[in-house]
Amino acid sequence: MPGSTQDRSLLASGILDREYPSLERLYRDLHSHPELSGQEQWTSGRLAQELQDAGFSVTRGIGGTGVVALLHNGEGPVLMIRADMDALPVREETGLPYQSLVRMRDSRGREVDVMHACGHDLHMTALVGAARALAALSSSWKGTLMLIGQPSEEAVSGAARMIADGLYTRFARPDAAIALHVAPDLPNGCIGYRDGLISAGGESLDMVVYGLGGHAAHPEMSHDPVVLAAQIILTLQTIVSREIAATDMAILTIASVHGGSKHNAIPDHVTLQINIRYFREAVRDQLLTAIRRVADGCARSAGLPPNRLPAISILPESVPPMENDPELTGRVAEAFLRAYGPDTVRRIEPVTGSEDFGMFGKVDPPVPICYFRIGCGDGSCGFLHSSKFAPDPAIIIDASHALVIAALEILSPGYPRSHPRGV
Repeated sequence: MPGSTQDRSLLASGILDREYPSLERLYRDLHSHPELSGQEQWTSGRLAQELQDAGFSVTRGIGGTGVVALLHNGEGPVLMIRADMDALPVREETGLPYQSLVRMRDSRGREVDVMHACGHDLHMTALVGAARALAALSSSWKGTLMLIGQPSEEAVSGAARMIADGLYTRFARPDAAIALHVAPDLPNGCIGYRDGLISAGGESLDMVVYGLGGHAAHPEMSHDPVVLAAQIILTLQTIVSREIAATDMAILTIASVHGGSKHNAIPDHVTLQINIRYFREAVRDQLLTAIRRVADGCARSAGLPPNRLPAISILPESVPPMENDPELTGRVAEAFLRAYGPDTVRRIEPVTGSEDFGMFGKVDPPVPICYFRIGCGDGSCGFLHSSKFAPDPAIIIDASHALVIAALEILSPGYPRSHPRGV
């Protein structure tokens, strides 16, 4: 396997430069055809065909709409590279010529606009770019590439479903797994890495605030759940500011409030959608306990009986904090530094967003993971989940190249193998 990191970096750059026109066309196609979590039928088919055309053996329908693509290249480690596939219920306002006009029904049956507002279209395109380059550079590595198109990242459930559907028993059990995410808070092409804790845990909750409905002209004959919900919302804001230590990270957001259907009718209940973020499990437990206490206390003070206290349910859209394997991350970071230099590669702080890529590592025994970020912040692309999020497609080259550099490092001689036959 000849060549230094710089030599192989130049070879990869040449391949990706030649592939860029077709990669940009793929990106535009993916961007204009977004699909919601769990409904990625067209997307998974498009990605599967691209990976098959690159020389990989492809299987669809893993964990729902998941894609698995394998390329065996002699004895060596098994490396998994993941790209997420799902889009968001956001109405696109970028004005791009390939802007999404898609509408779909979400999991609750509501018709919503759909947009790739989190860069998953770019992640998939980068995966295809890396697949093409690594297939062309097969003389520079040995082992097995296992490329994953993951559904339902936004619902933080797709990784667990793929594992439950036999990802590691039906295909291969990786010696290492990597993934990237675009980062509008980093300069274009800048790589942000971190060993250990890299992203927050998150929980989504539904709270049903009960009352006693009635006529708006006679509020004294009812228990108004709208007023009670407002009191709960305001009191919840004191949990982070007054109960969580200032040295701990905690976020509590009430993202939606639904109640009532007529101007002159007090409803029987109001539904709150709540999200929390944390770095430590103890903080998670503290937040959940406090939310329950505040909701019950406000309801009791409003005169609600015990059987009408708020109902709280934790949704499956929950994920623990994600931690990068220190040894794997250190090795990948060193490869990035050799390829790009210290001005382009930086160690970053943990992000408060959540991600279910970490679930691919939470098996027994654990699979080492490395999740890194690649900058797309040219000052005008908007932020993640924004209706105006529009990264420069040229970032495809940077993202693909970074995946190639990481893969060549891991699939080089001397990488420790936890599974001698890779399965």
